[in-house]
Amino acid sequence: MSRTGSPNTSALQEADPRVPFPRSQPPTSCQDKPDLFAHEHGDNGPEAHKRIEQARTLCAACPLAKHCLKWALANPSLVPTGIWAGTTARQRTVLRRRLVDRLGKNWVAVVAETDRNRRERATAARHTPLTVRDARLVRLDRELNGPMPRIRLPLTHEQQEHNRARLTAGLTGKTV
Repeated sequence: MSRTGSPNTSALQEADPRVPFPRSQPPTSCQDKPDLFAHEHGDNGPEAHKRIEQARTLCAACPLAKHCLKWALANPSLVPTGIWAGTTARQRTVLRRRLVDRLGKNWVAVVAETDRNRRERATAARHTPLTVRDARLVRLDRELNGPMPRIRLPLTHEQQEHNRARLTAGLTGKTV
């Protein structure tokens, strides 16, 4: 599929099926303005740098950027040029080398399997409620300890003194 949304049959046949092409109902910036994301090798003028920065800014706000990058990395023959997920072809080549070094030559399978496992865990978490025992433990924990603190604030001087006194008492065997 091209950025403008028209299917490219040769590209669909060559694309790695383990990493699906990212799609969204409202058109993304790259579909609205495909010329902004076109970047050829050797295009290094100031206008090109400005266009790349604009494309990167739009990609940074895109909810599909992570999926777009995975697809572009898994299908190098389909994206030899252009800006995909805020990266140039050279940057994607470097990222592919790092993935091979880190995960091995079959890194696409490793990434696809990790994504599949993550989706299964998320689905199971939504559809598998806590057991009665676990629900009771959670309720008791909340009753005894209160809700979990959202932000850990620095200790006040009084809290530090209290903690220091408890540590000293514990080390010396005295009660507080």
